[in-house]
Amino acid sequence: MAGLFSILGVARDGIVAQAAALDVTGQNVAGANTPGFVKRTPVLESIQSGGVQVSGTARSFDRFTYAQLVEQESHLASANARFGVASNVEALVSPTADHLGDRADMLFAAFQQLALNPTDVAVRSSVIANAEWLASGFSETADALERSRAELLIQAQDVTAEVNQRLNALSGIDRSIVDASGRGEGAADLRDRRDQLVREIAERVGARAVEGPTGGLTLFSAGTVLYQDGHAAQLSAAVATNGELAITANRDGNVIDVTKNVSTGTLAGVREARDVDIPSVLAGLDAFAKDVTDAVNTIHAAGFGLDGISGRPLFTPAALVPGAAHTMAVDPAIVGHPERIAAASSVAGLPGDNDLAVLLAGLPRATLPGGGTVSDRYATIASKVGVMKATIEGEQKMREDTVATANTLRESTSGVSTDEEMIHLQQYQRAFEASMRVLSTVNDLFDTLMRSLG
Repeated sequence: MAGLFSILGVARDGIVAQAAALDVTGQNVAGANTPGFVKRTPVLESIQSGGVQVSGTARSFDRFTYAQLVEQESHLASANARFGVASNVEALVSPTADHLGDRADMLFAAFQQLALNPTDVAVRSSVIANAEWLASGFSETADALERSRAELLIQAQDVTAEVNQRLNALSGIDRSIVDASGRGEGAADLRDRRDQLVREIAERVGARAVEGPTGGLTLFSAGTVLYQDGHAAQLSAAVATNGELAITANRDGNVIDVTKNVSTGTLAGVREARDVDIPSVLAGLDAFAKDVTDAVNTIHAAGFGLDGISGRPLFTPAALVPGAAHTMAVDPAIVGHPERIAAASSVAGLPGDNDLAVLLAGLPRATLPGGGTVSDRYATIASKVGVMKATIEGEQKMREDTVATANTLRESTSGVSTDEEMIHLQQYQRAFEASMRVLSTVNDLFDTLMRSLG
């Protein structure tokens, strides 16, 4: 009798253990496509009575492959942010048609017509219209680039708000994990969620996580501690006195400027695009606008309009290079007064003298004050933007490959293989059925024994 009871206990333990293992397998299958889910493995061990039990569940978590994935995803997020801005800048600076080079050509073509027809008021009106068209091209492009910078500030503030939200969620989950660890529990689901939050934070600002002996996490980012021991820092983004983006971390009232240390993640890409990429293009645009303004004004102011007056600029003079594109416009004294367009080099030559108009028409072949011809300078700006975009796109594609590689490595250690789980499912099912068969056999033996005793 004692032997049968012993076998009965072993069968019972086997049924319970295999059922628990089947439950873990079911969790793996259910979580196979869940972001951040880490494969679980039931830990089976023998017990003194000869049976078996599930002593716990092990997460197939590899810190190295996870850290690699987090790092590469943050680099990719930075490249994605910059590439989006670069594509927009390219569309603004070098559209397929009607770009600044085209508008400059139209103005110089109008000057050529003026040289051929210096007394034609309609031709003079065309010069003003095309000058306004070119000036609006510069100012509209500069304005659009500045709007992009303003939008990037809002995006940076949105990103910091998303990081803060996740840091607060991380704080609550981390404390729960520490409590569970203190009770000897694995808290696999909580750990999955915490790891996923770390990935989401790192994607936005770059981060590195270190787990302590109690199971609690310390999160490093931007040269400071974003989270530790239940205390989460709060990030903020604003415009500094120099006009650039300033990112600060507030941890328990201690505010630290971490701008220069934000090197990966979406926030880094936004900062690079806003404070490096766009200003670089704007600087070239401003210099180009001032040189065109100065070159045209120098010649135009030396000539005489049909009214016999000299010294008038065609464009409003630009005192400084910064902002020259934004403020470029036809001088108000010229607008609506075609007779004030200078075509003659002397009063004596009026109205048919075209010496000045010939010089203006020859500007496309002349070297601008800052070097290069008009077409050369526009091509340089367009080429610079194209190279910038191509470089960022190359970085983006490279990071996509490294993320794919890192994700493959992580999946090989922590991901769920449905094929493997189906094999495990069959193994645990058969073991469960075998235990049930043992239980049934013992039950039959009990019945036989009881009948024989009766």
